[in-house]
Amino acid sequence: MSPRSSRRRHLVLGGLVSTALVTPLLAASPAQAAPCRLGSNRHASCNKTIHEPGGGGSGGPSGGGGGPSGPVEPPAPVGLDPNQGVGVAPVPGGNAAPPAAAPATADLVAQAQASAVFPVPVVHTAPKGKTFVRLRTSLWVDGFDTVRTNPITVGAQTIQLTGAPATVTWNLGEATKTCKDAGSENGRTCDYIYQRSSAGQPGGAYQVTATITWDVTWTCGGDDCDEPGGNLGPNAVTSQASPLVVGEIQTTTGQ
Repeated sequence: MSPRSSRRRHLVLGGLVSTALVTPLLAASPAQAAPCRLGSNRHASCNKTIHEPGGGGSGGPSGGGGGPSGPVEPPAPVGLDPNQGVGVAPVPGGNAAPPAAAPATADLVAQAQASAVFPVPVVHTAPKGKTFVRLRTSLWVDGFDTVRTNPITVGAQTIQLTGAPATVTWNLGEATKTCKDAGSENGRTCDYIYQRSSAGQPGGAYQVTATITWDVTWTCGGDDCDEPGGNLGPNAVTSQASPLVVGEIQTTTGQ
């Protein structure tokens, strides 16, 4: 082989070796990308990665994306009580408030007493409007009746008040008198005989009033009652004043 041929062979072999060495290096290097145009999308980048608004991006403290750095805890199961463990259904009524305590019987009695209505007596006399000294005058009243309140029921308690009329106390201007019943027009159970005329009184008349006194009791029925009943004592209601003129009978004796 001639020296020129030998030299040409060495050049060809050297070129083949260089090509074999350079080709892997070119494959490992990134290819030249085409020009990148973002257009109107300000959050896009040329490496095809979309950055969400508000994310940390490459400039964040961690140098990575805007998401959490560690594993995310799963949300609590919907409709389950976390205090009872995952997968355990809540006990029905477990968080319900305790039932309210029954009210005291005494409070219900006071409520019934505050709402009780007793009739106001109306005064009557016979003779009506005018009578005379030493003449029996009949006395009676309207309203001498038993009073019962409407029952009050709360829970397992029912309260009711009863007022039984006991007496009528008369203020007759000249004196007072107590009768055991309402009286009547015939005066058999309640009457009075005046001893002085009313001439010296304001307006020339006595101002007569009558006061009915009721004995009031209460009862309680039901499982929540503290007591079955009791006595509230007397309850008195006075009438309006009624004027009564008392005159003197003039007599003449012959000589």
